[in-house]
Amino acid sequence: MSDRRSESMIDLCEQEQLAFLPWAPVQETDKNVPVRVAAERHGVTQHQVVLAWLLATSPQILPIPGTGSPQHAAENIAAASVELTPDEVDAISKGGLPIPAKPMNSGWLRRQIAGVFGNRQMG
Repeated sequence: MSDRRSESMIDLCEQEQLAFLPWAPVQETDKNVPVRVAAERHGVTQHQVVLAWLLATSPQILPIPGTGSPQHAAENIAAASVELTPDEVDAISKGGLPIPAKPMNSGWLRRQIAGVFGNRQMG
């Protein structure tokens, strides 16, 4: 949810009628308040809401979440029947934008800048 670097790829998949397989689609669900609210409203898990959100975001998205048990697999499959409202989809989309988990004065900012500009020496 919080990694939006593939949005242009999803657009291309829609144009070319190709499936898009998101990587780790249910990570960081607990950081998105609208996900928690929608889960309570629909009586489902937060992971089910995220899977439903992915399906509502684009017809080309094909989430394939991992599972460790038949019960978890059944929950994942049931997510396809969760119908989010347009307002819920919008709120989840806006609430899923990346928020730094660490204070800006930590090494987090340096790592982010290094990822963009390479490993140049930073004062």
